[in-house]
Order: sequence, then structure tokens, then C-alpha cells
Amino acid sequence: MRNRILFLLLLASSCSLFSQTVERAEVKPYKGRPALYINGVPTVPQFYALTDRPTGNRSYEALPSHSIAQFSKAGFKLYQLDIWFEEMLPENGELDITEARRQVQGVLKHCPDAAVMFRLHVNPPFWWLGQHPEECCRFADDTLQPEPYRPLHQNYLWQDLNTVPRCSYASQKWQRWMEGNVAEFCRQLAVTDEGRHVMGIQIANGLNGEHHQWGFVKHDPDVSEPMQLFFRQFLKDKYHTEKALRKAWNMSSATFENATLPGMERHQTSAGIFRDPQKEQAVADYYECQHKVVTQSVLDFAKVVRENWPRPVTIGCFYGYYLSLFGRQAAGGHLCEQDILTSPYIDFLCAPQAYNKNSRLPGGPALSRGLVESVNLHGKLWLDEMDQPSHLGYVYLGGLQMYPLEESIQILRKFVLGPFLRGGGMWFYDFGPLMCSGWWDDPAYMEDIARMHRVEERYFQHEQDCPADVLLVFDTKVFFHTASRDTDDPITDQTSVNVVPIEVFKSGVAAATCYLSDLPQMPLEQYKAVVFVNCFLLTAEQRQWIRKNVARDGRSLIWLTAPGYNDGKRLDLRYVCEAAGMRLDTFSAFRIPDIRFGAAFGDSLQKGAKIAEVGKTIFMNTNDSIRAFRQTFFHVTDEDAERLAMFDSLPESRVAAAVVRHRTHNDYFFALPLMTNGLWMQLLRDAGCHIYDDAGDAVIAGSGLLMIHTASGGERTIRLRNGREVKVMLQPKQTLLLDAESGEKVL
Repeated sequence: MRNRILFLLLLASSCSLFSQTVERAEVKPYKGRPALYINGVPTVPQFYALTDRPTGNRSYEALPSHSIAQFSKAGFKLYQLDIWFEEMLPENGELDITEARRQVQGVLKHCPDAAVMFRLHVNPPFWWLGQHPEECCRFADDTLQPEPYRPLHQNYLWQDLNTVPRCSYASQKWQRWMEGNVAEFCRQLAVTDEGRHVMGIQIANGLNGEHHQWGFVKHDPDVSEPMQLFFRQFLKDKYHTEKALRKAWNMSSATFENATLPGMERHQTSAGIFRDPQKEQAVADYYECQHKVVTQSVLDFAKVVRENWPRPVTIGCFYGYYLSLFGRQAAGGHLCEQDILTSPYIDFLCAPQAYNKNSRLPGGPALSRGLVESVNLHGKLWLDEMDQPSHLGYVYLGGLQMYPLEESIQILRKFVLGPFLRGGGMWFYDFGPLMCSGWWDDPAYMEDIARMHRVEERYFQHEQDCPADVLLVFDTKVFFHTASRDTDDPITDQTSVNVVPIEVFKSGVAAATCYLSDLPQMPLEQYKAVVFVNCFLLTAEQRQWIRKNVARDGRSLIWLTAPGYNDGKRLDLRYVCEAAGMRLDTFSAFRIPDIRFGAAFGDSLQKGAKIAEVGKTIFMNTNDSIRAFRQTFFHVTDEDAERLAMFDSLPESRVAAAVVRHRTHNDYFFALPLMTNGLWMQLLRDAGCHIYDDAGDAVIAGSGLLMIHTASGGERTIRLRNGREVKVMLQPKQTLLLDAESGEKVL
């Protein structure tokens, strides 16, 4: 009874917490999760957001205004809006924040106690780019093209994928000038009535405002003069002496002053999908530099906001994208995660949800693009941008599909609830009919959205639990040392990152994700299986730490493909043997071999052709040709190993997967990533992990809840951790939400 009274009092206070203006907004721990606090009161981080597309981006226009009114009636108090310096900074250089104030006014019209987050685009106005062409990003594969005419209905981001004038992240002239304008924006807006309703600033820049390098999906940035200067300073900071630089690059003529940016040779790898550090460290250094320049810029702007907003305000950015990077992680992903995660100037990270069809389609788990549990570990709040289409309109994003109303409601649930269960939050990103707002303009949607909002408010008061007993470990630095396109490397990103986690989340277990760089801080005692997904780069210290701290307590370590093959200095089979805890050898082939699993895995067949979309042959793209190349594969030779799978159709019999059962732990090795949830289910069951649902449905657990999403439907027996069994009949495409303790249907 006492807990219920406390809950009702807190709920009452949360309903009135916006009755006054936002005097303090911050992210602090609450019941085991990073939480958004407004005026000292923790609140569910669930927003309604307008898009950046005219006129759906203006809160005071008719359609967006109508949508804001609907979400306000559904109980929403948090809103996100875009603002551009293009709209506030004319060529005379006098900042005018009228548009920012109008944007907030449009929200307050329907929700007088609203709290607003601004997505503040810090890229310079187009007139500034015209005056400073030398500060623009340049491309190794194409010349700079003139900015085309922008139709009124197109947003400012329209051409970001192309090689048009955009300011280099390395431009110090832009950075310092724009920092001054950001500081002035904060000082001016904060003292207005509208500014009193601002609770957050999201720093936006780069392609689509998402802190990717410009044009990175199909092009190769950045070879501008500002980047050249930044690269040379980066090398000085990293190596300190030219002697150390020459040793690292294995190049006797290298100096800080003659180090140049790589052109198209950045796509060449001399060891299959791997860069040989003895030959190609210069390219790896360049890619690391390219990522450092992004995080340095973000943090400089975040510091300016912190120092110039007169009240505590939350600050964040798009960062931490990991899934759905189009095989272009090195060229434009987010690979310097610790810079952002450990910064005192960043409170939240955010990203659109994964666009992989195997995640979005019915039956998929609708995963966040980021490694949410790593973000939670650092006390930062993770926010998903939820842009799943409704039945009311199509959107051009990745060929996403629409479904009839009732199915659409069920599919929407998995996208909305998933990030909450994992300890984060989200916003509804309204591309609406023709992108002018109104994706959920139907009573059936709004009633269900309000219902989900109430469920989250209720379970927000539960202690946040992460019941995962499977931990998926991913690396970022490996992408500096592997081929930078998925046509050249179908394993490190395309399969390991974009197939493995989705299939694990469909294997019936509760899973968590983390960066390799965060592994020492993760609560290892709760995990029965730790999967090293793409950890092909491991230093000697990392290998030793894992053997000492992870390989113990009966835990199963699952090693995929080529663990530790690169130690940062050389490629060596011995490192793989040490990492995987068993003896292995190598062979080379032009094709990814098929693997046949034995009786332990139901005699199922995993085809190599499923790994590479280009077929069984591994390809390397060059400037003027496409050629097949040899790739090194590993096979088990350890006599103590229990065989699980063999390479199929090879001239010699070789073991592709095996387990060595030690007294303190088990080591599993798989020469290629496992690509089906059935294989993962059998493996993780063998490792002693809890299986909630054995039908291949998507499972996410946390916050006292269990979510099951199915493609096919049918009769299910859901096994809770406390031993209870819940028998249910699921409809096709249904999302079921259960209380994790009682098994009661919550939604």
C-alpha cells in the first residue's frame, strides 16, 4: 500500500511538473536507468517530433499544429523541433531568433506546459559557404559539384548525399565563427518566455544532421585543405615523434609535414578483408583522424551550450550509430564512442532505429541502431528516432513498408516499446502524409499511443532490470583495419553487425549489447554467454584481460570469424589461437565456403552464399575493375575440441566450428558468423541461457516487462524466468507485452 501511495504521489507530481517553466533539465540515475529530470522530477523520455521537411517542420503551420494538439491530448509534454542558422543568420551577420521563438509558440498553443528540445543545426548558412569555398569538404572520388536549385518543398538536407559544397568538419574558421553564434543563440533565447520552455539542445551537423561525413554512403570524404592540416596535427598528437611515425607506418621517409591524405588507395587491402598494419597503417590512421574530427567538433559545441545556457539544460547529439551503416562504417560511421560517452558535456545520444529489413519487417525485433546497454553504462540517456510508417502514408526511407491499420498498430508497438524496455526513450518522428505531419492521425493510433504512454509511466516506477544473460560484444576500431566497403568485406559489418544481433534477438533469449571498449565495465556476473561478434582487433592486453576475467565462472565465450587476428601491429594466427582458447590453422580461398552443422545443431546447413550478397566469391573493387581476392579463413585443429560443423565442399576436411569445454568455462569458435536464429537458439541453450520463446519470435526484456513480437503467430508457451509458463495464442504480426513476473498481459 505504501508503495502504491508513493507511486500515485509521484504520478500526480509528474502530471504537474510542467505547470511552470523549465528551470532545470538534466539526466540522472533513476531506479537503475539514466532518466530525464525536469525541474527535479524524473519523467518518461517520450517525445513527439516534427520532421525537417517543409512545411511539416513548422509547429505553427496547420497540419503540424493539429498533430501537436493530438499528442498533447494523449498526455505528451515533451516535443522536439528543428532550427537552422540558415533561418536565423542573414548575410549581415546579425542573429535573429524570431523563428526559434515561433517554433516554441506553436507548441505552447496546444500544450502550455510543454518542454521543448531543439535540434540545432550548426552547419553554416549557404551564403557563408559561398564566401568560403576553401573550407568545404572535398572528395577523393569526385570533384565538387555546384549546389543545385532547392525547391521550396525540399529541406536544407536535400543534397547531403552528393558531392556539393558542405563545410568540412576540420574547418577551424567555421568552428570558431559558429561557436560564437551558438553562444549568442543560447544567451538570447534562454531569457525569453519561449526559452523558459527549452529543456534540451541536440547538436546537429554532417550528413542529414547526423554527424556522418558528407556524402559518405557513395563517396569518399574528406581531402580538403582543412582536413590535411588536421590530419598532420592528429599524427603529431598520436605519435609525438617522427621516429615513432616512421616505425608505425613502416616508412623511412614519413614526416609530419609530408603526410598526405589517402586518395582512392584507401580501398585497397593487402590481406583479404584485412589491412596489414605493416603496410597500411597510414590509411587506418586517416580513418581514425576522420572520426576524431567529428567528435572534437561535437564536444566543442556542446561545451559552448553548457557554458552559455544560464540554467541546467540537457545536451546531446546523433551519435552511436552501429547497425545500418551501409557497409561504410570507416567512411562515415561513429567510431570514437568513448570521446562522446565519457564527456561531461553530453547527456543523451540518439539515432533512428535500424533500417535493416530483417529488423523492421514483421517478426523482426525493431532494434535501436546503437548499443544501448553501453550508453546506459555511462549514465547517458539513449533516444530512438521512431520513423516507422503508418498506413496513412509512405516515406522514402530504405523502402520501408506500410501495413493495414490493425497490423500497423501492432508493428508500431514494437518500435515504441523496445527502447523503453532497454532503459532508453524515443520520439515519434512524423514524416506524415507527404511528409507534412499526420502519420498517426487516426483515433485508433492515438488511443494506442496514449495507452502505451500510460504503460511506460507505470513501469517507469519499477526498478530497471536488464535480465539479459547473453552479451553481444562489438568493436569499432576494427573498421579502421578492414576494407571500407561491404562489397570488399561482406563479413565485418554486413553480416556480423547487421545479421547476428537481429538473429540473436529472435532466438528466444534476452540479450544486451556493448562496445568492446566498455567490456571491462559491464556486469559480467550476469552473463552466461559472451559473444565476440567482430572483435578481429585485440591487443595483447585485451586478450589477456578477457582470458582472466571473462573466461571463468562457467561462462561460455563464443568467438566468431577471426578474433584478435590483428593486434594493432601485425596479423598473426597465434593471436587468434590465444583469443579463442584453442588451436587453429588457416587456409585461403576465393570464396566463402559453405558450412554444414552436425547433429548438435540439427544437421542444418548454413550456406556461405547467404553471407555475401554478391555471391560466394569475395570481391575487391578498384578504381577501374572488379576482381576476386583470396581471404584467410580459420579452422580448428585442437584435439580436445568437440566438432560442431565442417567446411563443406572443400578438397580437404576442415573443422569450421567447435567447442572446447574447460573446467572454468567453455570456448566456442565459429569460422563464420551464425546467421539463423535457430542455430543461435541451440547454441545459447547449450550455454545455459534462458529461452523465453522457442518459436523464432523477437524477444526484448527489461523494465519489468517482456515483449514478444511475431511474424507468423500461433500457439506459444512463454517461459518466464521465475518458472511460470504463459500459454498464449498470437495473431500474425502481433506484439504481446507481458509483466515479466506475473505473466499478466499488459498490452
